[in-house]
Amino acid sequence: MSKSDSKKMQRLAREGKQISKIVAEDFPALDYSDVYIEVYSAGERSSRGIKRMITTRLDAMAASTSHSERRTMAKELNELVWHLYNNHKNNREKLAKIRAALGE
Repeated sequence: MSKSDSKKMQRLAREGKQISKIVAEDFPALDYSDVYIEVYSAGERSSRGIKRMITTRLDAMAASTSHSERRTMAKELNELVWHLYNNHKNNREKLAKIRAALGE
C-alpha cells in the first residue's frame, strides 16, 4: 500500500467517513481489515467511532458507583470531546478554503 493511499484513508476517517464506506467507495480492491489496521495503526479514529466511545463511556459512567472510576471516565470523555471539536474546527477551515477556491 502506498503512503498516499494510507494518508488518504487516515484523512477520510478523520473527516468522519466509516471504514466500510472507505473500503467500498475508495479502496474496493482492499479488505476491510487492511483499511482498519491502516487507519487505527496511525491512531486515527472516525468521528462516528468517537461518538460511540463517548456513548459507551457515558453509559458506564451512569452505571458506576465508584467516584474514582467516574472521574477517570470524565477525563476520557473530555479528551474525546476535544478531539471531536478540533476535528470539526479543522474540517470547517478546510471547507472554507474549498468554498473560497470555488468562488462561493
